[in-house]
Parts: sequence; C-alpha cells; structure tokens
Amino acid sequence: MQSMIEVLDKVTGLHEVAAGTRDTVRGPLRVGCFTTRAPMVAPELCQGFARAYPCVQVSQVEDHHEGLLERLRTARIDVAITYDLDIAEPDITFEPLASLPPHAIVGEHDELAQRHSATIDELAARPMVLLDLPLSRDYFLALFRAAGLTPYIVARSSSPDVLRSLVANGVGYSLANVRPRSALSLDGKRIVRVPLSGEHRPMKLGLARARNREPRRIVEAFI
Repeated sequence: MQSMIEVLDKVTGLHEVAAGTRDTVRGPLRVGCFTTRAPMVAPELCQGFARAYPCVQVSQVEDHHEGLLERLRTARIDVAITYDLDIAEPDITFEPLASLPPHAIVGEHDELAQRHSATIDELAARPMVLLDLPLSRDYFLALFRAAGLTPYIVARSSSPDVLRSLVANGVGYSLANVRPRSALSLDGKRIVRVPLSGEHRPMKLGLARARNREPRRIVEAFI
C-alpha cells in the first residue's frame, strides 16, 4: 500500500503523462462508484480526468457494491471505484488504493466525543445507527461478531446523509471508514470521529474491472 506522499507524487506526474498522450486517448469512459463514496470521490476524479483528456467523454454511475460488480460483468461500466468486499471472484480484478480502518462517529454532545478512542465492547451496549447497505452492513456487523458481541441497533438507513443526521441529532453512534472533509451533517449539526482501539479489519478502497476484457487505452489511462 502506498503512502500519501507517494500518491501525491504520482498525481503530480499525471499531468506530464496526460500532456504526452491526450491526443491518443479518446472516446467514452463509463466509471462506476460505490454510492456512499461517490460524492467525495467521483466528481473531482472524473472531471479532472476529462479536463486532462479533452477527447474523452466521461459518464458517472453510482450503485451499491453488488450492483457495480454486475455492471462490470455485463459491460455497462468500464471500471468501478469500490471496496474489496466480496471481491474474491474469478471474473473480477481489484487494485487496492487505500486502506481504511473503521471508526465511530457520534454527535458533538455525546460523551464519547471527548474521548480519544472507544472499544467495540463499549459500543455494543450503546444505541447504534447502522448503514444498511448490502455487504457494508455485513462488514460492520462482522466487527462485533469477531468479538462475540451483538450491537444494539436502534435505527437503520441506506443513506449516509440520513445516517449522519441521525447521529448528529443524538439517536446513536454509527461506524464508518471514510471521514468526509466536512464535520457537519446536512442539518448543520457537528459530528465527531472517534477512533476504535484494537485491531479491526479495514476496508480497502480501489479499482475493480472485469478480468475477461482487455482494458482499452482510455481505461488504462484512467487506472
């Protein structure tokens, strides 16, 4: 896994690569993105690529993880930005880009907001708001099962924005892997990130594509 400095160095070099190949990279590019990550990742990445390669027409699709894999298999997208959940399949390749350990999020008035960390054991007894998406749900619940625990779920949502608002309004804590740049929910209340102590399996964010299709020049440039 690369360090952030190495990634930034490569990003700087992309402008030089693009300058030398922009006239030969052209055509449509269909990029899928995991629905919870799309607002934070896809627009900047896709539009930055389109600016670097003016002859490319980029289209963006959001879907949950299973939907993205099906779109790759049926050639409805060229590449997907998603997690390594259930990726051990012979027809899909996955290139990891970032390792994202889980953390808790709480409202600013929650007593945990003043803590430097929390354990999975103490979270299990507290009200939880669960991100109720296929595979993501299983990943978060597995963190408790690994410790022989069952979380106290009081609310569920498939929308990260609704989930963050529920947390910010004191309904309960939730678990997440990515920290948005804004610490506010959509109703303007503050959310606090609390690291989890102990060892927990991280999610890996990366690029997935169909193994049985040779990538076109445009896909190689995007990757």
